[in-house]
Amino acid sequence: MTSARLLSAQDRPARPWKNGGGVTRDVAVFPEGAGDEDFLWRASLATIAAPGPFSPFPGVDRAFLLVEGALRIRIGDGDEHHLHGGASAPLLFGGEEAVMAAPVEGPCLALNIMTRRGKASARITAWDRVRPTSADTLLLIAPTATIVRCGPQDFPLSDGDAVLIDGPTDAMLAIDGPVIAAEIFGRQLVQ
Repeated sequence: MTSARLLSAQDRPARPWKNGGGVTRDVAVFPEGAGDEDFLWRASLATIAAPGPFSPFPGVDRAFLLVEGALRIRIGDGDEHHLHGGASAPLLFGGEEAVMAAPVEGPCLALNIMTRRGKASARITAWDRVRPTSADTLLLIAPTATIVRCGPQDFPLSDGDAVLIDGPTDAMLAIDGPVIAAEIFGRQLVQ
């Protein structure tokens, strides 16, 4: 059975990063109400306003997509990446890796999907049309106003709103504009 619900951007209070270096707004967390130490997966939109490190999350895999702004980021001992919101591919890295980031021209906004390693995984892609997916949970975030249809339900979305879909989507899904799709895999996650 498939269920879908609206997650309004207006209902996301800001909270400090675990290391206090920035702020984030949780879009969705599973299980609902779980904290930083016991989520199976978490989707959040983080504001990066100043240079500094990311919070460590050992045992967690991260999928990171810059949504707005320009950012320089270094993961571990690797090369520095120069990201541009809406144009750069997502980065995948372990939560225990040392990450340093610096906004280039003012604050940035980034989508961060964290999954507990070995229990779930995630993929972030930009969709301008519906794509086949085998994800157990699908989170669609609107970068601009759009409409998502899931079965008989229409979800008019404003900038930053999201729709969380649990269960198979098959042919019951339609979108009327671009969305950021976070596909979350792990059969135990279906509610």
